[in-house]
Amino acid sequence: MAEWQTRCLQAAVIFDRAGSTPANRTIFTMDATLIETLKQWNITTVLPLSVGDFQLLEEYRMIEKDGKPVEYRLFTYENEENGWTVRAIFNPESEEFAIRTDIGMLEFALIEFITDSFELFRSMVEERLARIIYDDYVERSRNFSVILKNKGVPDVQWDAFLPEQYQGFRRLVKPNDAVRIINGSYMILAYYDAATRSGLSLMYNLLRDDFFAERRVENFPNLVHDFDTSSLKELEKALQKRLLPVLDEIAADRDKALSE
Repeated sequence: MAEWQTRCLQAAVIFDRAGSTPANRTIFTMDATLIETLKQWNITTVLPLSVGDFQLLEEYRMIEKDGKPVEYRLFTYENEENGWTVRAIFNPESEEFAIRTDIGMLEFALIEFITDSFELFRSMVEERLARIIYDDYVERSRNFSVILKNKGVPDVQWDAFLPEQYQGFRRLVKPNDAVRIINGSYMILAYYDAATRSGLSLMYNLLRDDFFAERRVENFPNLVHDFDTSSLKELEKALQKRLLPVLDEIAADRDKALSE
């Protein structure tokens, strides 16, 4: 028996806790029987095999980090072209199911899917996940808020001064094709080096009406203040003046980290 299976045998996993009482609560252990229960979901028959460029991958495996189980992965929708993934997991520590999205410069949970009820999770996934992937990560302009449109973010001719590639960074997101993320924000620009998990992202927060940026080197985040503004015109000027120098700085720090 593998080490992770031994650990799973020791972990109590509680399903259908929401609204239940101790008398009717169903408790399982994460052994082969439970894993088989999850596999009986038959996701390849109830979920579309592809959503845009995202392909469905059935997984049913434990993911470990530093020898510790961190998530049991049920399935993943993967876009091989840009490296983005949307995955369904069970967290053995919190005993909750979740959908997690990884778009390179940011990974986050879709909070509306977090639950400790397997039946509720399955129902929500079957009813809503494919549509969310399509609207938020495929045809992203379908989900642009009125605030983002009124700000004028999708209307600027960004390609005139935002290169597709620079210093090993690939432009995965541009403002005309922004991505809805978390905390009332859109990611409107992202340059990313997947091999080193380094890059630059620029966000717009709808509630605060401001732009802000973050850099990552080997996935370690730091804020970048060169693009802090609430004015779209000022943002254009800042990007034209400071984008390439900021990417140069990130590239230098990335290369330094690789050489150490």
